[in-house]
Amino acid sequence: MHHLTDIHIQNFRSCRDVSLALSDCTPVVGYNNAGKSNIMAAIEWLVAPRALGEGDFFDTAQPVVVEGVIEGLDDAMLDRLEPGHRKKMLPFIQDERMLLRRVQVEPGGGKAAAKLQVCKPGADGESEGGWQGPPTGIPQAIQALFPEPIFIGAMEDAAEDATKPKTGTTLGKLLAEFTTPLEEAHGAAIQAAFDAVSRQLASDGAERVAELQRFDQEATQAVADFFPGINLHLDIPVPEVKSLFKQGTVKVSEHGRGAIRDFTSLGHGAQRSIQMALIRYLAELKAQEDQQAQRRLLLIEEPELFLHPQAIEQVRLALESLSRVGYQVVFATHSPMMIDRTAIPHSRIVRKDAVTGETRVMLSVSEALQRRVENADTRLHTLFELRNASGWLFSDRVLLAEGPTERRLLPVLYQAVKGRTLAADRFAVMNLGGVGSLPHCLKVFDELGIDAYALADFDFAINQAVKHRLIDKQDVDLESCLSQIAAMADQDPDIELGGNRRPTNNGRKKAAQVYAEWARQEAAHPVTMALHEKLKAQRVWLWCRGDIEAVLGLPGDKNEQEWAEFTQRLEAEGLETCVKTPDSLRDFFHWLNPPLDP
Repeated sequence: MHHLTDIHIQNFRSCRDVSLALSDCTPVVGYNNAGKSNIMAAIEWLVAPRALGEGDFFDTAQPVVVEGVIEGLDDAMLDRLEPGHRKKMLPFIQDERMLLRRVQVEPGGGKAAAKLQVCKPGADGESEGGWQGPPTGIPQAIQALFPEPIFIGAMEDAAEDATKPKTGTTLGKLLAEFTTPLEEAHGAAIQAAFDAVSRQLASDGAERVAELQRFDQEATQAVADFFPGINLHLDIPVPEVKSLFKQGTVKVSEHGRGAIRDFTSLGHGAQRSIQMALIRYLAELKAQEDQQAQRRLLLIEEPELFLHPQAIEQVRLALESLSRVGYQVVFATHSPMMIDRTAIPHSRIVRKDAVTGETRVMLSVSEALQRRVENADTRLHTLFELRNASGWLFSDRVLLAEGPTERRLLPVLYQAVKGRTLAADRFAVMNLGGVGSLPHCLKVFDELGIDAYALADFDFAINQAVKHRLIDKQDVDLESCLSQIAAMADQDPDIELGGNRRPTNNGRKKAAQVYAEWARQEAAHPVTMALHEKLKAQRVWLWCRGDIEAVLGLPGDKNEQEWAEFTQRLEAEGLETCVKTPDSLRDFFHWLNPPLDP
């Protein structure tokens, strides 16, 4: 189905120069006041223009320009349009794509100041000469493709919204999705009944009732002495069906309380829940309908607001469903529950420059992988790792770790050392299935504007670090490590080395155990520290003692009982008593998050 994508926003509020691609359902994340609402308002303005004031211009000396591309305009979609609209659009479509933009040169001037422009295929869309005003019929065709959007704001007062004229309110637009089919089915019959009533009540009704005729005669006589020649008529207006349906609203009743009350009598949380419930209901209805030419933009700020966690999941599913049946959804969220693993690749992270106040939109995960990871299989593996957690989308910094012990114990260890939680310091811990994707994840987070660090067992330096060229394969310290381990193997039949002189897991002693035993030797210390420093410069912290279990003094069983018992002892006895080498742990966390100067 057709959809809007490749949005480029210039000079609109905090968006001085912002670009982002949209999918069928696009999550937008970022801290408060980063500019998420401004991005959605710009998208809305492209489709449904309004007059822009000075506050809508980043720089009032420059025009506001919002560009976009309509994709998916294949023959089947165009055949659903009116023939006249289809004919007007065809010259501007190439490869099922149409370029359009909205421009307002200066603040004020009313809605007409927001000019629509289109770009012919083959023209230079980067230059002003490539754009032109649309021929008659193009705006109507675009409106047929994208009717007026529905925008639900985070701080929107649903009670106030419910009491305004319904055609311009969020609730009214939602209800119109339900009442329009009702009007189409029964409007003619209802209007016929109204016309019959109008003939009896209207001032010029052909069947005006006797009581109204008598009033007209007697009232006219009463004023004749004051205003000769003036006739009075009592007019009782009868509504039109169209205006009647536009006045529809929601009322509520509760079990055990028979009275039906106004929607406004509920609290804000209940009102918000009803809005989201209507969206879910709308998704269920639209899933049963045939595909149409129209695709309405649904723009929502914080759909999770005031909702129970189980209700959040229902709203997320409803938005995904709507994006497949006639809606294109863009929503801003602060909740990881609103983003499942399938949505992570095309989620957009929004930042604001602390100096200039400009909004920036980072690349999506999919775009970052295309830019930084060449091999397709490697991209797929890295994407799998990144899709397994969404918490990093809401953090400034990410710590990549490979093992289950790190996932379980790093949060409590960080708090024991720093006196704060990882979340309070805007850190997310992302557990990797293996260290093979670690270097690629670091590259992707660079593109996403997120500071990323990694934590690895010592064998990473010997294997994956060499493979990914973080350590040169001819490195002298690497050679010293391999030579010393080879000497160990000559003396210990339980150690088996592979053709690359690395320990394997085929011997009685596993590779991790061999590295840990070697790291405890006096001769190994300068080698481990040298490799540690080289990788630290690459944002990878290497456990010089082999692994985190060796640092903590754990037996390495790696099970829930072991972690639970350690956590209990840490809380009761403190870091110095429970951790074998507490200085190593402190050094790591201070490197990860340096303490502020006093």
